[in-house]
Amino acid sequence: MYQELASTAFLHVAYRPDSCLLIGRWLCSITDEQLHEGYETMRIAALEHNCSHWMMDARRRVDRRRNGPEWVVTTFLPKVQREMGARLCVAFLVLPNHLRELEEEAGLPLSSPNTTDPFQYARFIDEGAANAWLDEQRRQSRK
Repeated sequence: MYQELASTAFLHVAYRPDSCLLIGRWLCSITDEQLHEGYETMRIAALEHNCSHWMMDARRRVDRRRNGPEWVVTTFLPKVQREMGARLCVAFLVLPNHLRELEEEAGLPLSSPNTTDPFQYARFIDEGAANAWLDEQRRQSRK
């Protein structure tokens, strides 16, 4: 069961209390300002629900900004992880062509380069695989 937390013209945020999963679904291509606003909405929801496992669905964002993915993983997520004080795990759902662009053109890793970092991320084109990864991260956090 999902609880809708926030919705704008460009982002829908929901929470699954049964699995403590925060889900952000981008609804369209966005500006840099909307990117920052949307992730701030996610941060506030995560802190409010003490939720350190997120799924960010960007499959509807066809117009990509090059600085967005780098800012999220180098600046934003580390900040949220420090605020939460818990291991933060984020699965990004992207279109197949965007996954190739990130890897080949932008040179960004598709997942966290160091599995012992306090925040982990991975990019997927399949929602089932993203959920399986998040479940595995949840199990590892309990150890």
